Amino acid sequence: MATLKNPPSREYQAYQQLEHWKPYNEILLKKEFSKSKAFSTPLFNFLYEKVKKEYQHVPRRKNDKDAFTHPLNVAMDLIKAKVDDEITICAGLIHDLIEEKVDIFKKKKQLKEDSESASILDQYELKICTELETQLQQFALKNKIPLPKITELIQVVKLLTRHKRHFYYRSISSIFNCQNPKLKERAIQVKLADRIHNIQSIECFKEEELVYQCFKNLFILNNTKKFLQDKYGKKNNPSKGIHPTEKLFKKCCKSTYDAFLTVGGMCLNKNISPVVSMLQLAFHKYAWEKKGSEAVTDVNISENHPMRLFHGIVKKYDAKLHQEKDKFNFMKEQEREYCRRFFRDYHFSEEQISAIVDYKDAFALREITARLLYDPEYVVSNFSCSKLCTRGMVCMKDR
Repeated sequence: MATLKNPPSREYQAYQQLEHWKPYNEILLKKEFSKSKAFSTPLFNFLYEKVKKEYQHVPRRKNDKDAFTHPLNVAMDLIKAKVDDEITICAGLIHDLIEEKVDIFKKKKQLKEDSESASILDQYELKICTELETQLQQFALKNKIPLPKITELIQVVKLLTRHKRHFYYRSISSIFNCQNPKLKERAIQVKLADRIHNIQSIECFKEEELVYQCFKNLFILNNTKKFLQDKYGKKNNPSKGIHPTEKLFKKCCKSTYDAFLTVGGMCLNKNISPVVSMLQLAFHKYAWEKKGSEAVTDVNISENHPMRLFHGIVKKYDAKLHQEKDKFNFMKEQEREYCRRFFRDYHFSEEQISAIVDYKDAFALREITARLLYDPEYVVSNFSCSKLCTRGMVCMKDR
């Protein structure tokens, strides 16, 4: 961007506060982190070089970008949010390191999806984690870094590391149910930065998968909103400034909203525009009459109005997140069949019917994301770690 000759106007300064963050698609050099206090520390520099070396063995990302761009984006987004804690920024650099090494090991050994393989991966993960902790402790002693700092860093990384036998909900729940307030907030900050970059890297996804990726963000955002309410209160106080966690929450909301818009555009390209207005109004009727955006709701199969399409969206993607494929496919087919019958005059193809379902999901969840962003008191009830993780099979899956 060209340097402005005149001081920026108030309007432009406001834009800089509100603009949606964009991902860095090239490798960021260490000097580009110089605005952070962490930049000049031996630990940050050591971890930058370590991750750079380790990620040479990690496959390229699904959008064909260098894998090393991900931890760098996470660390940079933490810095942009004004996180000045060295441990948190360093955790951003290595938050996926253990998982990536376990994935490489799994592929190399050609392990299957069964309980025996899960046990082997558990043992290997423990080995990798122990090696990392030992290496960092040795580095700390050599460079006169307090060992408690290394202990705290490893604790954050462990909290962020998803064990291969666990569902996604279990991994996220361990963060939001953590009883150590400082550790919990550090992990939340890194996870938000992680999801910002992940949702910005969606070029290769099709509509249904993209809605699912956005849904994962929405689950995290809803729990973050509750965390923010509990810790900082429900009312905004501009005079106190914006906390880094809130900044990351807002930027993750906006990135998720952008991704939902992308889904909508992809669906509209399949010529479903004649029914879009009806779908949007059906959602608003549903939200107005049923308070459907307030809670996780069941499908009402006796409802003939298209607002029935907005019952159970959270439950549907919850099933997918728990790998309950039959349940997810059953719910989606119910919606598709309703659309075939309701919109029969349009003679939509099966591809268009699928696009209608994906569009209405993206539209509804997009509206919920916006409300999470702008309504200080709003959260989706019954859509939190404590509620959803009471299910019998959430905590562990035997592969």
